[in-house]
Amino acid sequence: MVDYVAEVERLAEESLRRMSVLREELEEIKQETARRDQEFSANLATEMSQFWQEHAETEEAARAEAEEKERLEAEAREQREAIARSIAARKAHELVTPVDEDDDPEGEYYRRKSWLI
Repeated sequence: MVDYVAEVERLAEESLRRMSVLREELEEIKQETARRDQEFSANLATEMSQFWQEHAETEEAARAEAEEKERLEAEAREQREAIARSIAARKAHELVTPVDEDDDPEGEYYRRKSWLI
């Protein structure tokens, strides 16, 4: 006859032993992971510091180039807007009169219909 109580106790002890082994392995894995994390963090900080030191000049040059490009684009935009205003004024045949004096003798020069001399 089979002793079921002894068999259940044996299986329970075996399960507890295996659980204990697995817990120990899990704890070792946690410790190894923590060690590697600290090592990785230290290496990353060092490498990032070196990277920024090496690329500081490149970053500054890129920033200066971007600022110059932005300035040139603003100048070009201002020129295009001035040209567009000039063209619109010519198409509308608007007369330009001095603001300070309406009877200015030189004002006639600016109010003439044709600019061809």
